[in-house]
Amino acid sequence: MTYISQGDGLNDRQWHLMHKAPNASWQEIKAGNAGTEPINIVLGKNDSIHLFAWPQTTGKLQHLYSTDNGKTFSSEWLDGTWQQGQEQGYSSVGVNDRGDMVLIQTAEDKPGTFFWTYYSTETNKWTFHQNTLDLRYTYAFLFPGYHNDLSIVATRDVQRHFLNLPQAQDGNPWIFNEVKYFHIDDVTPKSPHIDQVVVKEVKPKDPNDTNDRDITYVTDSYIDTAGRMHILYLDEYNGPHQAILENGKILKDVLMPNISYGQKVRITQDTQGHFYLISTDEQGNHLNIYPGAPDDTDGTIIEAPTRIDISHFPGCSDYDFCHSPTFTVPRNGHALSDIIDGVYGNFNKEIYFRINLRGNDKNGAQSFTLP
Repeated sequence: MTYISQGDGLNDRQWHLMHKAPNASWQEIKAGNAGTEPINIVLGKNDSIHLFAWPQTTGKLQHLYSTDNGKTFSSEWLDGTWQQGQEQGYSSVGVNDRGDMVLIQTAEDKPGTFFWTYYSTETNKWTFHQNTLDLRYTYAFLFPGYHNDLSIVATRDVQRHFLNLPQAQDGNPWIFNEVKYFHIDDVTPKSPHIDQVVVKEVKPKDPNDTNDRDITYVTDSYIDTAGRMHILYLDEYNGPHQAILENGKILKDVLMPNISYGQKVRITQDTQGHFYLISTDEQGNHLNIYPGAPDDTDGTIIEAPTRIDISHFPGCSDYDFCHSPTFTVPRNGHALSDIIDGVYGNFNKEIYFRINLRGNDKNGAQSFTLP
């Protein structure tokens, strides 16, 4: 688990890597300069640990990695024409079970740019790439494939005037109102062709309401055992949705009205392929586990949730300081698990939990562990 602390300033925040051995308490095993934003972490091939940071926000990408469960770390700088100046951009990272990794950094609002570097286990090299988009798309979920391909799901994040909407006089000028799927068939060219599919765009009901900004955004993306892409997103006006894509085509887009709090919902499968949607409630007092119904085949038909009381370690609903449950379970391509380890955030607290998804005969979560 990682978190960042204040550090020496806005461009010099400090990251911390925590580790918990079985039947032991949490221990900090590594720390460093994060730059402005939180760092990225993935578990790679043979349980190697990979951290990605932007120390001092100077446009240089640091890759730290360990092959001995965090006892020792090596470090390298990854080449690329990264975002410069005192703007770090937003970065995301993804990995497949072969060990291929990709990191993407976003830049200015218009034109939008994906700066990205791809690690291939075939060449054992990182290769930098760049794609120019019409506008900026951020908070990306990344899925390196098995044929030198790459899938991306992201939310459009631009200042209002780029959409010909009135700009806020003060306060937050950005608006989220579109979800898009991207796919690259071949990652080897420097600027490969990128296909784009608009999953959902929602126009503001009142274009002059400059406070109406979090209109549509992604909460989770996941590739299931059948190779289908699941995209969970929130439509501010009618609630949480699940879109399913296959081969770049939208198969369905389903309203999920039974989810009590769609702002923080995630999706996964157990070892039997059953789907579960997981979220905290708006008050932060329960962790809700929504198992797929007996006739569910894709996570869109769910049963009433198993509600786990977390009021002694509550979550919260602040957009910036209360993050949704994040899982160590895989997002694509890996062996599935019945056990979920994860954390959720409440301002200056990170709360660890463990769930046995098949903890009873109804395939709903029963076992639950908190620190």
